[in-house]
Amino acid sequence: MGFFHHKKEISVQTIRRLPQYLRIFYNLHGYGRELVSSTALAQETQLLPIVIKKDLQAVGAPSKLRAGFKVAGTIAAIEKFLGWDNLNKAFMVGVGHLGSALLGFQGFKNHGLEIVAAFDTHPEKVSAEVNGVHVYHTAQLATVIEKLNLKIAILTVPASAAQGITDTLVNAGIKAIWNFAPVNLTVPPDVVVQKEDISSGLAELCAKLKR
Repeated sequence: MGFFHHKKEISVQTIRRLPQYLRIFYNLHGYGRELVSSTALAQETQLLPIVIKKDLQAVGAPSKLRAGFKVAGTIAAIEKFLGWDNLNKAFMVGVGHLGSALLGFQGFKNHGLEIVAAFDTHPEKVSAEVNGVHVYHTAQLATVIEKLNLKIAILTVPASAAQGITDTLVNAGIKAIWNFAPVNLTVPPDVVVQKEDISSGLAELCAKLKR
């Protein structure tokens, strides 16, 4: 469950910055760099050096006094903190335009997530494969979840169907839901929900453009 779980209580803002740091450290590692200073990272990220230091120290990134953070060690520390050093098996519910596009994104495996199954009700999609992932009928949710021992769901269904599907997922033992449906889900306290609100992101973009 590393994809959603973190051991230390750090801010959401810090967690959201970690993938950005990781991309930079990957590039540095590719060029053979062994150390990088927080000042150099600040120039790359447009963040304050003190913010970067606190973020990386929070996840246990190794550093060398007055020389900066160790590149390989920091990559390992961030990946371990986020759970990206091990693949978490997940499944998709809803294979429309958005769901199909997400199934085709190969970068998930680099981030510790492997989508091994998908579900839909459309006759032309059920029993077919979309981007190499087998599509089951939604009526088979509980059976397949138990068979494959799945714990993470990605929800890309219409808002009207989201809560009903969520109730089925919870009853089947799902503990983490990545929700792309434009609705707030009601779940028990032991179920984690990460909502991706595209409209909020668009509103923020438009507001910045207007300013």
